[in-house]
Amino acid sequence: MVWVLIAFMVLTLLMTSMAFVVRQGIFETQKQEERLQTYYVALSGIDLVYAALMDPAYNPKYIEVAISSAKAQPITETIPVEIGGKQVGTAEIIIDIITDEESVSWLRIRSTGQLTGKDTKVTTTMRINTRNFNQVVREKVTN
Repeated sequence: MVWVLIAFMVLTLLMTSMAFVVRQGIFETQKQEERLQTYYVALSGIDLVYAALMDPAYNPKYIEVAISSAKAQPITETIPVEIGGKQVGTAEIIIDIITDEESVSWLRIRSTGQLTGKDTKVTTTMRINTRNFNQVVREKVTN
């Protein structure tokens, strides 16, 4: 009778441990999916701003206006990101001018994505050389 109770306790402990591990795995998968979706919201903000800045239909080009405006103070904008007419998140955009260690001037576009109703934020950055608009650098993703 004692051996049955010991076996039952061991099995209960193992089952509880397995349930905890599975639950943590599901939770981690959901967080990774949320982070990936948030990254795509931030990336869409960068892509929308880049497309607008490089649009050849405007004279002067928006990139030239952005460079002269960002020298005085950073430009900020909030872009709602929609899929199928439903807002899924927002991209907070900051455009400013930076100079790197080689004294090259860059127009930096930072986009911080956030899903609607979620706390996760992901920031991605793109730099455009102010003297050569064809030189574009995408930088690392940060939280």
